[in-house]
Amino acid sequence: MSTLRVLTVCTGNICRSPAAAVMLREAVRAEGLADLVEVGSAGTSWDAEGLPMDERTMFALERAGYKQPFEHTARTVHLSELTTWDIVLAMTAQHVKDLRRMLEQIPEGQASPEVLLWRLFDPDTPTDAGQGDLDVPDPWYDEQEAFDETVAGMKRAVPSIMLHVRRRLREGRP
Repeated sequence: MSTLRVLTVCTGNICRSPAAAVMLREAVRAEGLADLVEVGSAGTSWDAEGLPMDERTMFALERAGYKQPFEHTARTVHLSELTTWDIVLAMTAQHVKDLRRMLEQIPEGQASPEVLLWRLFDPDTPTDAGQGDLDVPDPWYDEQEAFDETVAGMKRAVPSIMLHVRRRLREGRP
């Protein structure tokens, strides 16, 4: 069986998407799937490329029960690698649009990833929520409390994301 590759995507790849990757890696390890699932993260913007994870995000992750070290270097997602991922979990509707626009450039017949919003998996998300209501809030311009709230909200989606990952693995389709 080949490895299922999951990429989390936000804007700068220093807050939400690296936090999401930490959460998913921990869940993958806890479920004994580390040999079957690879998790990565990237951003749609190049502005923060090369920077570490935001310290406020690391502190929020620690407070949510995740263990250091959080080794991370921000990077931008590129079309050339996008098709190598099986599932792409975007933090906002705008990220989904940006990713789908990139995927339009892929030659017909070439495999492309399943692109989904992270909060589609949040059990607290109203079923009648519109696309914009499904955005994971960007805590970047706020205080620590916003980072804590963002991480807590994101954490609620992890069990459902792992159900989706296990389903994909059972189906034998990365």
